[in-house]
Amino acid sequence: MTAALLAMLPPKPTIRKILQIGNYPPPMCGWAVQTVLLNKELRRRGHISEVLNVNESRKKKSSQYVDVQNGFDFVWKVLWFSARGYHIHAHLNAESLKLYLLDLMALLWARVIGHPAILTFHGGIPQKFFPKQRPRWTRYAFQLIFRLAGRMTCDNEEIKEAIVSYGIQQRRIAAIPCFSAELLEFHSRPLLEEAGAFLAFHHPVFLCYISFRPEYRLPVLRRAMAQFRERFSEAGFIWLGFPVKEMAPAHAYIEDWQPNEKSGLLLLGNLAHDDFLSLLSRCYGYLRTPACDGVSASVLESLALGVPVVASENGRRPPGVVTYAEDDSADLCDKLSYVVRNYLEVKRYTRLELPAKNTERMADWVLGEYSSC
Repeated sequence: MTAALLAMLPPKPTIRKILQIGNYPPPMCGWAVQTVLLNKELRRRGHISEVLNVNESRKKKSSQYVDVQNGFDFVWKVLWFSARGYHIHAHLNAESLKLYLLDLMALLWARVIGHPAILTFHGGIPQKFFPKQRPRWTRYAFQLIFRLAGRMTCDNEEIKEAIVSYGIQQRRIAAIPCFSAELLEFHSRPLLEEAGAFLAFHHPVFLCYISFRPEYRLPVLRRAMAQFRERFSEAGFIWLGFPVKEMAPAHAYIEDWQPNEKSGLLLLGNLAHDDFLSLLSRCYGYLRTPACDGVSASVLESLALGVPVVASENGRRPPGVVTYAEDDSADLCDKLSYVVRNYLEVKRYTRLELPAKNTERMADWVLGEYSSC
């Protein structure tokens, strides 16, 4: 009788072990936010999930992630977790050669032990090494890592089709946007004192989430800022997003600026997500310079908060975004001026429909439960 009753009970769910290889804050970035949300969702479902942190904070010990001290430590920990039944979920873009090599090793090992990894491909089109026909080695390099992955995710159908062009089967790729409804859930925080003072003495103020890297077009941005302040002398710009390693180059970059240029700029480091959205919600507008970002999470967050967005044109900006030619400082200045002179009209179209809970979809795919491609 007892055996018959036990047979009627539903089977115990299989507990999966997942090792994510990706960014974990600090510093905060779109990848890191997704990694945190996915880690929480997997654990909420009763699975075991750990993050092997390859972000700038990777050497710092933490209970939130697994540290990585160097290349040998990375290899050892991938082998250690794999030997204990963890399945690998790696994050990658086409801008970092170092991350490519780390992920390549992890995906190759996953194939060797018979547990092909999942690969999440971040960023938009084009990136530094994707998609490319020339030089030929870059195509072969990404074709290799795509084929080593058991299954993949990317941000949208356009990127999916680009990956398919490398000879990858469509059924192995799911287009699941990185942006998820949970990103709009935040606790409003008091502003940093320097940010509050800057907002009090400048108007309009545009927030720029940037990095000290070529794709952020800092020279173009600088020229546009100077031209814009000739038209609106009280205007200000907040540069936010620099990780610790980029703060020194960023300060050096503005060291020789004229006093009038410096007075219109507030240079901040990196902020936690709640602090970032709290600051963004108090700014006049948001400015996004890189064109290789695909559909940027910060752009979508701005639209959802009703903050007007000016962004470089890449063919994938959402409705309501005012776009400019990526390398044209005069065009950027004109578009900033357009927003100021037509602010109420621009605000009318600054909105975002409630996005899907894509973290749940990503968790389904990682666990092998998401069937739609």
